[in-house]
Amino acid sequence: MKNIIVGTAGHVDHGKTWLIKALTGMDTDRLKEEKKRGITIENGFADFEIGDYNISIIDVPGHEKFIRNMLAGAGGIDLVLLVIGMDEGVMPQTVEHLHILSKLGIEKGILVFTKRDLVEDEDWIELVHEDAREMTAGTFLEGAPEIEVSAADGYHIEDLRQMIIREIDETTLKNQAEELFRLPIDRVFTIAGYGTVITGTLLEGTIRVGDEVMIYPEGTVTKVRNVQVHNEDVEAAYAGQRTAINLQGLKKDDVKRGDVLARPGSLKNSMMVDIRLELFEDIDREVLNNSRVHFYCGAAEAVGKVVLLDRDVAEPGDVCYAQMRMEDPLCVKRNDRFIVRFYSPVITIGGGRILDADPAKHKRNRENVLEELTILDTGSDREIAALYVRQAGWELISDRDLAMKLRLSLTETESILKGLEKDGVIRRMPDGRLIHEDFVGYAAASSKSILEDYHEKKRISPGMGAEEFRSRLAAELRISDGKLVAGLIGFLEQDGVIRIEGKTVALADFRVEYTPEMQKIRDQLAELYASKGFEMPTVEEALEGQKDPVNVRHILDAMAQDGQLVRLDHTYYMDGGCFRRALDIVRKTIAEKGSITLAEFRDSVGTTRKFAMAILAYMDNERITRLVGDERILG
Repeated sequence: MKNIIVGTAGHVDHGKTWLIKALTGMDTDRLKEEKKRGITIENGFADFEIGDYNISIIDVPGHEKFIRNMLAGAGGIDLVLLVIGMDEGVMPQTVEHLHILSKLGIEKGILVFTKRDLVEDEDWIELVHEDAREMTAGTFLEGAPEIEVSAADGYHIEDLRQMIIREIDETTLKNQAEELFRLPIDRVFTIAGYGTVITGTLLEGTIRVGDEVMIYPEGTVTKVRNVQVHNEDVEAAYAGQRTAINLQGLKKDDVKRGDVLARPGSLKNSMMVDIRLELFEDIDREVLNNSRVHFYCGAAEAVGKVVLLDRDVAEPGDVCYAQMRMEDPLCVKRNDRFIVRFYSPVITIGGGRILDADPAKHKRNRENVLEELTILDTGSDREIAALYVRQAGWELISDRDLAMKLRLSLTETESILKGLEKDGVIRRMPDGRLIHEDFVGYAAASSKSILEDYHEKKRISPGMGAEEFRSRLAAELRISDGKLVAGLIGFLEQDGVIRIEGKTVALADFRVEYTPEMQKIRDQLAELYASKGFEMPTVEEALEGQKDPVNVRHILDAMAQDGQLVRLDHTYYMDGGCFRRALDIVRKTIAEKGSITLAEFRDSVGTTRKFAMAILAYMDNERITRLVGDERILG
């Protein structure tokens, strides 16, 4: 069945509670004070089934003093019944409720004129209708269906039921993906023998008996002991249902109205939210930057400052971008609707939509910030996903965290990501995290700069040492994540920006070019080291008689990188062929005897202890061998 939330709104004593009783047979006034005073103070709830619909009705308070309670119950409404008493017509709270509903994103409604049995003057009746149409002009209720009813004698009550069905027939189903489960808590009470029970409108997702849940912002983890919908025990509740949940091992004082129940790790506490702020046109006050306000979202109420990001003053009727900076943490999601009221005097001044529930702290009047907020406000899910990946920068973002920010299921998010990857907007690191293509571009530019400088200074070197390159790139990009650096280097090689050969890195199009003089020096060095074999000359000996010792050092490094020489340490280079023969001797001896001593190696290659020690020390450093006591084994 389709689950629908219907809410009532309107001025105090215009018959909302009586109307609901006539529709459902249930009395939503549940407090003694409500019975005594004849007005609704807290939100009341009723339900009925008709056709293929489970309909939950929320009866919100109409009195101005209890407007905060009204706001706690207004979230998640699919259809509103704006109740206007025919005996009084449009009143101040009728107008305020309409303003509030307009900012909460409700798109469908019915104008219900109650107490029809008390009025006989046809001119008055027509005037009430005209006032209502004038009030709703330009709002989501302009042109909405109208109906006159009487709860006292049942006049047109059945017609109203059928009108409700016609209006909700095209209502979009809420997302029921289990990981999206979220329920703002609007009531907390205890039942003897059961313990703590919370209730609220299940905004999205699904919850089942036995599920593990978390209370936000406190972070308390508990389990669902029992679930009720329409006063009946069920195994699961779904988005769009008024739901009561019995929580395991929880005291009443551990949870309060305004908290949110959701999956562990599915929400983030935030002290700031980016918003699209829409001020009512008929308020008589302007909003200054840093104005202190009451902020209502779902069942939560918070106090914070409005930081206007593109102006100093917001005038009545203005629509602008702002950042709310809270005094206490808040748990909300992108596209949640909110209402703001002045801190003092407490009057409703506007509302709007949350664009980012976990933003960075913004500086005012920054063009890039306003451009990003425009994307968050008007962009597609694809555009917003790309923006979030870009905003993550070098921190990267996982599919799951991105889904949470987008307010989409993991399946929906992965579908968007496939398109972005295909179009080259984002990339997936080896560990699955996401990076924006712009940042791969930054890494490519830095790599080119690092290697161009290296090649300019060391033109005969085949490339920079791989470890040095990783270190230089990480420092240039200010990255401490080794896996990220390795992933970026992999992308750069894949894209043909760099070339990796053995332990060296070079620009992909770089080639070593020797002058005839340099080639002659290289040939001389090769002949020198080959002739010396296992009794290598020192670097200083190799440089004797050279006119440009710095350049000759570069040639030695290039020969080592090519594998023609092996750089044992800062003193000795060794002919590559001789080193490979030494390595074969070591491996063969260890294979036959299990180990090799310094003396055995010295005698096998026919050299002195000094040179044998230098060669074996290099093998130890490269973890080819490992010294155990006086013997070496394979590392």
